Amino acid sequence: MYIGPFYFDTKEIFLLVLSVLLVLAMNMGWNPVWFSARDMFTITLLILFTKGLLPAIHNEAFFMVAVAALVLTLYLPIFQVVLFYLISFVLFRLLRVI
Repeated sequence: MYIGPFYFDTKEIFLLVLSVLLVLAMNMGWNPVWFSARDMFTITLLILFTKGLLPAIHNEAFFMVAVAALVLTLYLPIFQVVLFYLISFVLFRLLRVI
């Protein structure tokens, strides 16, 4: 499915639904058990943005970076997690892993 310059596959539709549910959770004041809804929403938007820009990305390596970023939100501030995500994504692109 194309929305402007972005292409969304069925995996990205799941991320879109997750984003909508996280926005509803933030509006109702509900936080998931271990995660902050705002942090999860930020990571979800980053994943959607990078997957939307690069539809030919290798899903396995990208999945590992996304899972690592989600796990790091348990222990680190969101700024450090976003830095990790962006730096690892750039390095993976430069090394042609993704």
